[in-house]
Amino acid sequence: MKLEHLSVTPKAITRDDNSHIDQLLVAGPGHEAVEALQSVKHRVDRDTAVCLMTNGLGVLEEVRARLFQETESSPSFVLGHMSHRLALDRRTNSVRELRYGMTQLTFADSGTRLGKDVEKTESRTDFVRTIEGVKDLNSSLTPFDKWLRFKLPSVILDSVVEPVCVLMEIPYAGLQRNPAARRMMQRLLAEIVSVVDNMPEVEGSATIRDFIRGNRIQQYIYSRIMARRSASSDLARQIQNGLPTDIDYLNGFFIRRGHQLGIQTPTNLMIRDMIKAKHSLAIERLNSKIRKARLEQLKAQGGGAPRGNGGPSGQDGERQRQQADEARQQILNQILHPEAADRLGRIRLVKEQRATDIENRLITLAQTGQLRQKVTEAQLKDLLTAVADNQEQEKIVVSRRKGWDDDDDDLLDL
Repeated sequence: MKLEHLSVTPKAITRDDNSHIDQLLVAGPGHEAVEALQSVKHRVDRDTAVCLMTNGLGVLEEVRARLFQETESSPSFVLGHMSHRLALDRRTNSVRELRYGMTQLTFADSGTRLGKDVEKTESRTDFVRTIEGVKDLNSSLTPFDKWLRFKLPSVILDSVVEPVCVLMEIPYAGLQRNPAARRMMQRLLAEIVSVVDNMPEVEGSATIRDFIRGNRIQQYIYSRIMARRSASSDLARQIQNGLPTDIDYLNGFFIRRGHQLGIQTPTNLMIRDMIKAKHSLAIERLNSKIRKARLEQLKAQGGGAPRGNGGPSGQDGERQRQQADEARQQILNQILHPEAADRLGRIRLVKEQRATDIENRLITLAQTGQLRQKVTEAQLKDLLTAVADNQEQEKIVVSRRKGWDDDDDDLLDL
């Protein structure tokens, strides 16, 4: 289903643009929201409506705490959630729905903020009308408890099923056959239900009560496990490639709310810490492979080195290089648009070391959570220009005989 034709090429948001933003939608992983808003903070004010349609829960609280502590000048917020996903179709240059679904919005109010935000209702209402104008999104404005009921299933699934798959290193299909995995999921779910049941913002909500106190959650989890039984875990793939995760907005959210409510969540706390530890180990392992491959490359360029007991055999060294190359390529495939990857490949033909340096920078940015989205060709060109400018400032000026060529600038002409 075609939603809208894209008339512009995606490009990075620059801090030089000071134009006011009336309506802003922030989507994607929860860990990217603060940085995304930080880049345009100077362009939003109390007349701006911001919709957070991110993964996980607790993103709004972090955004307010880190960026908008001054409530008088802060924008108004709308929370959103989609039951389906959109994707960019490059062949038709359009955004398409992967499947038909629903979108629900709610005003991000609490009892303490409601009075202060009444004057901002108009900007938020205008934003809701804008979203409702896109008929294919099938959107509606709902009370907070109904919106939370709409979003909770996906959050609970990512908080209960995904971490267990990662820690026990089993696929979705193996969860139901493993008694230890089932017990761990039951403990996680029991703690999450206890926290949600005591949240003051949904106190007295029959919608939430009927969902968390019946068998609907268990039925939903089972149906999703069976639907995904042949697929690999998204969280496992992120950790394997050293990419940031949303664990702080999944299990981490219920840990924080439980602490505020005086509810113990030991299983969620253990799971969160173990996922973070596994993520750190994955990054160290990937960096080690990259360093080994780089060392082998330098040895090869230097004519090789004598092999002794302390060094790997030629066969082992080749296997290590191959593993490191595969690890690098997996990360690059996730962080580069095809056009950007193609340009980087052309650069490698002319300046192999320059291309390797750029790849290392991009991998480091991805592993430290500084990439908010896939790198486009335009963004890659900006990075190349910045690197070239930085190297130009560090150059020592020397006189050259007429007729000598310097092909350093050829890189930007590819």
